[in-house]
Amino acid sequence: MNNEQQFLENEGFTFNKGLWLYGAFGSGKTVLMLTYREVKRILFRETVGFKTCVQMNEAFLHFDKDAGKINGELGIQTFTNKHDKVERIFDDLGEEETTVQNFGNKFCVMGKILTERYKGFPNTTTHITTNLSRTKLPEYYGGRVDSRVYEMFNLIVLGKSRDSIDHRKL
Repeated sequence: MNNEQQFLENEGFTFNKGLWLYGAFGSGKTVLMLTYREVKRILFRETVGFKTCVQMNEAFLHFDKDAGKINGELGIQTFTNKHDKVERIFDDLGEEETTVQNFGNKFCVMGKILTERYKGFPNTTTHITTNLSRTKLPEYYGGRVDSRVYEMFNLIVLGKSRDSIDHRKL
């Protein structure tokens, strides 16, 4: 075991999990994940997908003119594939509408994506940035997603409070 692994394990982290970055607005979550994505691309020639959670809702709700209907689950099928080998970053969880209409049924796009990616865990690596506190997560996505977060992610808090520095204002 190398020193990095020992340090991570002593702190409760593991390389087998994705990152869950939580913090106040402007704490640098997105910048850190975009930097991580570029490092993986440049140094390791690996692709890391990046989508905002709002974009995921838009992919679900996009109207396919050829088919004459809303894409629905076909619009997010790539992201809900439990065999998806592409490492993915979902930015700003909680910023999107958590409930959309699917033929009169309520549907939570990101809840579905996280639940399905969990089925492929640890072979599917997922990363999240969010302003949602851990106590708010069940309100938005339910207990099932909340329970799986601990197993799928290394939880990292950037800034300790809402009073943390907004780096965009510097």
